Amino acid sequence: MKIKSLMLVACGLLFLPLLGMAQNTVQPTNYTSKVKNAGFLAAVIETTDDLIASETKNFGEIQIVFCGKNIHQLTDVAMMNPILKKIKGKPITIIACGFSLNKFKVDPKFVPKEVVVVDNGILHQFQLLKKGYLSLDL
Repeated sequence: MKIKSLMLVACGLLFLPLLGMAQNTVQPTNYTSKVKNAGFLAAVIETTDDLIASETKNFGEIQIVFCGKNIHQLTDVAMMNPILKKIKGKPITIIACGFSLNKFKVDPKFVPKEVVVVDNGILHQFQLLKKGYLSLDL
């Protein structure tokens, strides 16, 4: 009887470190959002600030995909400078849809260097969703 009890305790002690490791493997939560104008861009950034504050240990990053007919707003220095200042040093990336840039004849060289240009913003967002990113669309 004592041997069985000792064996059970020994087995339990062997699994204890595994339980501790399982608790420490929380993966960060990553987000993506698709916006169609600078107003929504600012709103998503405000929401992201709230998420970062509430999920300090679990927040990974957010990639905000800007596409559509208002893509030219990315080249508006007066509009974009405050936004770019606000996201500096934060896990926030603004993605410009190259398809929209081409369709609405916006020269990518006028897009701020902090903004990442991809060929197809919608496809980029689908790929992020397949990787487990959560969608935060307004």
